[in-house]
Amino acid sequence: MSEKKPLPVSNYADVKDKIGNGKPTILAFGMSHCYSCLAMSKVFAEVLQEHSEFQVYAIDGQKERIISRDLYKLKEMPTQIFFDTAGNEVFRHTGAYKKPVLDIILKKYGFE
Repeated sequence: MSEKKPLPVSNYADVKDKIGNGKPTILAFGMSHCYSCLAMSKVFAEVLQEHSEFQVYAIDGQKERIISRDLYKLKEMPTQIFFDTAGNEVFRHTGAYKKPVLDIILKKYGFE
């Protein structure tokens, strides 16, 4: 079995214009030294392998702390923010979870 790789980390400035571009989007905020953040990043990487049409971006909440703290009001990591096709936030979760739980969330909020 090969080791699962995490999502590559994106700069918020490079992805902010993709929110609301007609595709559902997920921003997965985390930190490089956080085990739960890394685990969630690997789960999202697995989802992207199955659904390449999804827009899922890993954002370093420490390097992008002005965005995570001031714009999105995040207090803990990991936090995932789900946006609909119009760019409206439809769901937010703090903490880690396994892929079966993520599959339910994706279905409930129109990602499948």
